[in-house]
Amino acid sequence: MDDATDSLDINYASDLQLIRSMHEDDSFWDSILDAKLDFLNNGTDPHLAPCVRPEIADSWINSRDNGLDPDEENLGEYISEEAYEETLAKNAQLIATVKSLLRSVESLNLQNDYIFEFLDANGTPLVLIGNLRLHRFVGLNYRCNERNMGTNAHSLCMRHKKPFVIIGPEHYCFKLQGLIACAAPLIDQSGTSIGALTLTQPISDNSLTSANKKLLAHAMSLVSSLATTINGQMRLHEYDIQLAETESKYSKASLEAQRFEVISRNIIGTVKDGILICDAQDTITLATPEAAHMFKTAPDELLGLNVNTLINDNRSFEEVIEQGGSSSFAVDGVPYEAKISRIYGSDRDFEGYIVSLKEAKPLSSMGASRGKAGDVATVTFEDILGKSLQISRAKSLAARFAKSNENILLAGESGTGKELFAQAIHNKSCPNGPFMSINCAAIPPRLIESELFGYESGSFTGAERGGKPGKIELSDGGTLFLDEIGDMPLELQATLLRVLENKRVIRVGGKSYKQIDFRLVAATNQNLPQLVEQHQFREDLLYRISVLTVDLPPLRERLGDALYFARYFLNECQIKTGNGLVRLSDEAAKLIETYTWPGNVRQLKHAIYSAYYTCEDGTISVEDFPSYIVNAAKTPSDEGVEAPLPQAAPAPQNESSSSFKVQSAPASAQSAESGEPSPAAKAPLPTLSLKELESIAINEAILQADGNIATAAAILDISKATLYRKLKESQ
Repeated sequence: MDDATDSLDINYASDLQLIRSMHEDDSFWDSILDAKLDFLNNGTDPHLAPCVRPEIADSWINSRDNGLDPDEENLGEYISEEAYEETLAKNAQLIATVKSLLRSVESLNLQNDYIFEFLDANGTPLVLIGNLRLHRFVGLNYRCNERNMGTNAHSLCMRHKKPFVIIGPEHYCFKLQGLIACAAPLIDQSGTSIGALTLTQPISDNSLTSANKKLLAHAMSLVSSLATTINGQMRLHEYDIQLAETESKYSKASLEAQRFEVISRNIIGTVKDGILICDAQDTITLATPEAAHMFKTAPDELLGLNVNTLINDNRSFEEVIEQGGSSSFAVDGVPYEAKISRIYGSDRDFEGYIVSLKEAKPLSSMGASRGKAGDVATVTFEDILGKSLQISRAKSLAARFAKSNENILLAGESGTGKELFAQAIHNKSCPNGPFMSINCAAIPPRLIESELFGYESGSFTGAERGGKPGKIELSDGGTLFLDEIGDMPLELQATLLRVLENKRVIRVGGKSYKQIDFRLVAATNQNLPQLVEQHQFREDLLYRISVLTVDLPPLRERLGDALYFARYFLNECQIKTGNGLVRLSDEAAKLIETYTWPGNVRQLKHAIYSAYYTCEDGTISVEDFPSYIVNAAKTPSDEGVEAPLPQAAPAPQNESSSSFKVQSAPASAQSAESGEPSPAAKAPLPTLSLKELESIAINEAILQADGNIATAAAILDISKATLYRKLKESQ
């Protein structure tokens, strides 16, 4: 047991100072490559090259003596399924221990160019997470060691019983020259190396950038700490009964386990919260999807930022730690709490910070939670996402309008965010007042009057005893939001006009008026001037509600926002499911950018969610999107070449995309005899009636939804009851 005792004193942590000194010279990579070529071509002893570590030189010589060709393409050794299953069974307890810890690392959603492996002493992979296609020979049935793949990190770390970093040209085989790998050994109670934990990353430009150098230090620290923790758990399992007697012998491993305690406690214990890892200069080097979601962005967009620009605490991190380790901050008015801890290296060298984020106890909610009746308006202008100039202009205009007391009309297609803008306007102008909303298209015409104006007791059959105030009355001191105002019955429009003129309302069946102070925000996806011409909307009411008009741009006109939203919704999916990272293929990204998205952001969100759950292998392709989108993308042109994705012309101001011309039967553009344009080509194209347009839209939605009424109603942005009613009316 003396050997076992000595093994417990092994330093599992990375020698960060060695890593730093190795890579201070930017030509270090080329120097190693030159030394290896001199060894392979001229037989020069690699020990004579100062840039080659003795362990690397020994491994090169071993690889050559084993007869391994440095240009070999087929690396690794295939093992049978039976042999592999036997290896898994033999290491079942160890695999369970490793998986329980690596599960937290997997939830961090490392980028696709990383692979975490746990290998046994022979180089057989027992646990793998990350991109399993990182290099061709990695797989469950391939054994990889120095004999069949040459110099590598996991073989060296097990041989020398300490962590190892291997950079590109230090590998014996040129096949591995584009990789860097960090490995740390697992050692049993007898001091024998029984496996290794490795983290591998490709480097495409065959050089070490400053970012790569920083990554090496952090990766080495993480891998070493994980290995230390696994070793600690193994020993706890093996010595559970003798723990009290062997506590003194375990002191070194215990200290190293404490080194990783801060990281493991925050990552494993709070993985559902946001995690940021920063270096000593407060630069973010790792961000989880949960953290990115809090800041309304994607994880990769946080990398490289100074964390102090996000956590706006006037204190430094050191001051925060000295005063308890907690910091409070807000993102767009939402309160969060940050717990900050230091990260140390092997010799207690300070390396950076780990920051765990979670939402603090909510402040008093807006809207109904203020003690007044009403809907909840939680959206502010900062919550409305998008980076395009078009949406920025709309937000700026709406924010200016919110400072006035005039009525505001929000005009835009379905799915452009009209209700979000209404809430933001309310929270900008009168956040302490009630926010009342009603969808004029979702309520039967006979009920809209009582919903808007309220009623007195006994005014009609089924009326509540004591009566009931309407939405207008309840909006006193706040905002009344009338969505789909173009569907308001014509007979009620005159009554609403009178209320807007004198701000006085009388309940149905009532005898007296009540003075009400409210701001009206109306929304429509219809062409109200056209409805006025068709005598379906009052002209004087249009003038009254559109004193200030905000036209919300459709997604197809918001340059760059479609792909931005797609990645944002993918991040949402990852957080909800806890699954690994899913990326968009180049073809899928092109589809998102070029498709017209007639349903705008709402349709895009549904399409991304559908593709996320449909895709395989962690990559979304065009075929993973709903069939109606895929079919539109694959429609061939007359020449047999793939047609461009459908592009809709921008709609005129206040005009819905559902207002369109329908071409008559095909006709020759020119007369065959005279060469002049034919009468059919000269004649204006007929315009469908609103009833016909509605029927077309309903039939198309039902086809897209494969007959599912609930899905079709969601596509049309109406309730199921309204859709059933319209279907019945069309029969």
